[in-house]
Amino acid sequence: MLNLQNLTNLSEEQKDSVETILQEIQQQQTTEGLKAIGDTIINALMKAERNAFVRKNPNNKANGFYPRTLMTGLGKIDLQIPRDRLNDFRPFLLPEKWQRGEQSYDDLLKSLVINAYSPNKIKAILKSLGLSYCAAEIEEIQNEIYQRSQDLKNKELPQEVFCIYIDAYHASIKDPESKKVVKAVIHTVIGIDKDGNKSVFGYYEFFGSENKEHWLMILNDLIKRGMLKPALIISDDFPGLKEAVAVLFDKTDHQLCFIHMQRNVYKNMSKSDSKQFNDTLKTIRTYKDFDKAINDFENLALKFKDKYPHFIDLLIQKKELYFNFLKYPEGLHKHIYTTNPVENFNSRLEVLRVNLGGYFQSTKTLNLAVQVLVDKLHANVWNKKINAFRAHEYEIYQIFRSRFS
Repeated sequence: MLNLQNLTNLSEEQKDSVETILQEIQQQQTTEGLKAIGDTIINALMKAERNAFVRKNPNNKANGFYPRTLMTGLGKIDLQIPRDRLNDFRPFLLPEKWQRGEQSYDDLLKSLVINAYSPNKIKAILKSLGLSYCAAEIEEIQNEIYQRSQDLKNKELPQEVFCIYIDAYHASIKDPESKKVVKAVIHTVIGIDKDGNKSVFGYYEFFGSENKEHWLMILNDLIKRGMLKPALIISDDFPGLKEAVAVLFDKTDHQLCFIHMQRNVYKNMSKSDSKQFNDTLKTIRTYKDFDKAINDFENLALKFKDKYPHFIDLLIQKKELYFNFLKYPEGLHKHIYTTNPVENFNSRLEVLRVNLGGYFQSTKTLNLAVQVLVDKLHANVWNKKINAFRAHEYEIYQIFRSRFS
C-alpha cells in the first residue's frame, strides 16, 4: 500500500504540483475518475520529489523511470517510478522495499518458483518490477519445497486404501553426470483412502524407457511405507504390472483403463468396425452385473475374431480386468473405470515442463515441479473429500471386511 499518511509532509514544490493538477482537472471537467486522477497526482509527486532530491545532490542526476503496478485505496494504479543515476533516491510515497521477511515479497518469490520459472526468468521479472534479485533467497525457497517433495516420497501411507491410480509420464531430464538431456519416465501413484481423500502417494523417476522391474520396485516401496491392503489398482496395460500386482497384492482387484481399451480399438480396427465395437462397449459399461458384462463383452469380441485374431485374443484374455469396476457400488463407477485422475495430474506436469523450456533441468527441478503441483491441487480441487465415497462408506467397509479379514 502507498504511504498516504506522508501526504501531510509535502514539500512546497509537491504542494504546487498537486494544486496545479487539481486545477487542470477542474478546468477541463474531466470524467476519467478517481483512479486516473490518482495516477496523475502520485506520478507528479514522485517526479517533483526526485527534482528536489537531485538539486540537493549535485553529483547525482535523474535517470528516467521504471513502471510498477501498485494497489492503493483507489484500486490498482500504474506508476512511473523516477530513478536516479546513483540509485540513492526512493519516493516516500512507495511502501517499504520488499524484503525477505515481508509476506508480500515472500509470496512473490514463491509464486515465481512454484510456476516453474527459471532463475534467469525470475531475475528478469524482479528487475522489471524494480526489485532486487537475490539468488540465495530463491535457493532457500527451492530447498524448502524440495525437502517437502522428499517428505512426500517417504511419508507413511494408510494400511487400507480404497484405490490407487498408476500412470507413466514421459519427459526429458538433464542428466547430472553426462550433462545431456535424456529421456526419462516418471511413474506417478495417486491414492484415494476409504474416506474419499485424494493425494499423491508417490512418484518415481527413471532415466530411459519403461521397464518391467520398475513396477516391482514401486509396489514394494508402497508396501514398505505401509500400504498393505488396496482394494483396487487402476492402471493402463503396462508390461509387467499385471504380474507384479498378482504377486504382491493377491486379494486386490486390478482395473485396466477402460478409455485406453476404447482407444486401442480405434487403433487396431477399421473405422466402421471400431465404431460398431465401441458403441456396443459403451452400453456394456453401464451394466450393473459383472458376470453379464463379461459374457456380453466376450460375445462382442468373438464377432470380430476372424478379422483381428491377435487383438481380439488379447482383449478376451484380459476381459475381467476391464470390468472389475462393476464389482463396486454404482455411485463409484465413474471414479474408478479410468486412469483420468493421474492422467490429469500428468497433463498439468506437462504444462510446467513446457514453461521450463521443454525439459526439466535436473531431477531436483522435476521434484520442485511435482511438489508445487501437489500443493496447488490440495489447496483447490483436492481440499475436500469425494462425496461419492462418503455416500458409500458402509459398502466400502464391507468390501474390506470380507476381502481382507
